[in-house]
Amino acid sequence: MGKLKDIPKIDRPRERFMERGSDALSKSELLAILIGSGIKGKNVKELSGQIIKKFGKNFLNISVADLLEIPGIGKAKALQIVSAIALVRRCVDELNPKDNIIQSAREAVALVTDIRDKKKSISCAYI
Repeated sequence: MGKLKDIPKIDRPRERFMERGSDALSKSELLAILIGSGIKGKNVKELSGQIIKKFGKNFLNISVADLLEIPGIGKAKALQIVSAIALVRRCVDELNPKDNIIQSAREAVALVTDIRDKKKSISCAYI
């Protein structure tokens, strides 16, 4: 494949994203936007496609070291990718908090403080 600038604008990932939104792009095209540029002989779409193909379902668990094994991915690009994954993981964790697993007496007290002076019994979903 030639340079990305040789591809019609409507077929370039950034332009398609702006025109049609993220759902119109493949995973490799979204990654291409994040990476930004390719290397000599391989445009960014090819490079991102190679990464998605290599890691497949394990993509969310890749490390900087994993990415550094790919020709054309240096420390800066590897850090960009791994940082983006970490950011998404944190945001998802905040939206979907883990079940209330009580791991200490202090946590138990914090959970029951508001009901300790109640006169009626209250069923507890934690048990």
